[in-house]
Amino acid sequence: MTTLGDYGEIFMGNPKNLERAGYKDKGGNIAYDPEFECTGGSSDPNDRQCPYETKESDAMGLETTGWDGRLMHLNMPSFRDPLCPRTLKYLFTKAKRPNDIRVRVLQQNMDVDDDCLETYCKMMAQLREETGGGDTSKGGPAGEDCPHRDQIFVHPISAKDAAGPTYARGLIGQDMHAAYAKNGISPQDFCMSTDSHMDFEPEWDEKMVNMWDQAKNEYAVLSTYVANIDQLGQNLNGVHEVPHLCMITFTSQVRTTATKCARNLVKPKLTNAVWGAGLSFSKCHAELKVPVDPHTPGIFDGEEFNRAARFFTYGYDVYTPNRVYVLHDYHGSQHNPKTSSWGTGNLGKRTYKMHTTD
Repeated sequence: MTTLGDYGEIFMGNPKNLERAGYKDKGGNIAYDPEFECTGGSSDPNDRQCPYETKESDAMGLETTGWDGRLMHLNMPSFRDPLCPRTLKYLFTKAKRPNDIRVRVLQQNMDVDDDCLETYCKMMAQLREETGGGDTSKGGPAGEDCPHRDQIFVHPISAKDAAGPTYARGLIGQDMHAAYAKNGISPQDFCMSTDSHMDFEPEWDEKMVNMWDQAKNEYAVLSTYVANIDQLGQNLNGVHEVPHLCMITFTSQVRTTATKCARNLVKPKLTNAVWGAGLSFSKCHAELKVPVDPHTPGIFDGEEFNRAARFFTYGYDVYTPNRVYVLHDYHGSQHNPKTSSWGTGNLGKRTYKMHTTD
């Protein structure tokens, strides 16, 4: 019998608050037991059904763990976001293998807004000058003034044509399929979908791969609402506290509303049915097989359950990450009035067709 905390704990909510809401004998911390992911709490051997376990044949001739021979693709919609260039800077300068990273930015800007790639290049040129030019012994980025520029692909559209998060991510999904058709993406590469106002722990790229490997499931998708950037470099409360998606609200849609937390998890925790758009990390076959629904302009509530349900029906399992390596600048993004104005353009004034880059 597992004792509380052997494999980690899950916080279910304040018992007093839940009691006031009519729930009895609920709340507090409960033990996380990985065995529950196979049994669902049943003692009947006939009920045992574990998540898929990665096989050598899944890896298409590569190792089943690690990312030797693989690339990592980041998908990042950006709506008039001045933090987009800083996000590019952080993700490359803090990565262990920056040369193996490819970034796709769906840039939705007005003429007055800073271009994400151009401003990133200015930042990197300034960093190079501040840290000793091309002399890597002084910590400066080697090579040209704008390292990794050829690894960043920007798909620009007018902010007036923005139609919400699923429309933007759907355009990136189209670009991914186009790249796959030209052998620019392998299903065995790693893919991460996130936002344009993020920060990262040092060597975040390798740490994310290692964490995904811990699930031992070729069809694992790591996803959550990520922690705020003020937790960068911290072991929250000394127990590796991480956001755990488990709260939904039923409106006209199914809305993912918030997180509770999990502590000291020894591995990613199987969650399923609850997926967060702020962080999604998987093998790229997940992004290619289950793209964001592009035919839902203007949808915000309900977009995440839509994707979670389709992941599940395609055989993918959503897991809560057991460590925090990617962080979100909530204050910087939510206090920018531009970033919440995507519904004030042409949305509702015309029939939307998917843009192409050809």
